[in-house]
Amino acid sequence: IVQYSLKLANHVKYDNVGTWEWIVTRTGQPYLLEVNTRIQVENDISARISYIGGEQPNLIREQIRLGLGERLGYKQSAVKFKGAAIELRIVAADTRRGFAPWIGTISEFKFPRHPWSVVYSHVPFDRPYPIPSDFDPNLALALVWGDSVDDAKNKAIQFLDETVIAGSDSTNNPIITNLDYLKNNLARLLAF
Repeated sequence: IVQYSLKLANHVKYDNVGTWEWIVTRTGQPYLLEVNTRIQVENDISARISYIGGEQPNLIREQIRLGLGERLGYKQSAVKFKGAAIELRIVAADTRRGFAPWIGTISEFKFPRHPWSVVYSHVPFDRPYPIPSDFDPNLALALVWGDSVDDAKNKAIQFLDETVIAGSDSTNNPIITNLDYLKNNLARLLAF
């Protein structure tokens, strides 16, 4: 996929950071889904397992630097990959009802802290948070990484087991999230 991406980028004279998204069939045949000429939320997945000269790149800084006209300064051969990373999108939604959004108030919102994980969220950790009905039910984006896909999967399970999200809706029913769904589907990750 990297070689296909480089060939396409060269063909259209693409000279900046972007996101090249591919889907792969069960037989291993890749198909280009889309190219985004911007950094996407998934950029941290790539950054956590990529190294340039032994350092992890800051893809946002790279895109700004290149957008300002600076030269790239390294070749694709300088980019090395190590390990695997998994993104967990944590949402307040009922996975058994087609991911129907859940509306209510979060009363407890805690994530474990590990050197192999990071959480991005707009939800406050120190006070109740009423989930607005005007937006999608995204609560957090968590990333875990490890030395291999299996290591990352095991760390993701541990992370989900240690996560605490509590709350209730207007009829005092407990919060519904996709935490169990994520945990139950990790085994299928990269399985065809």
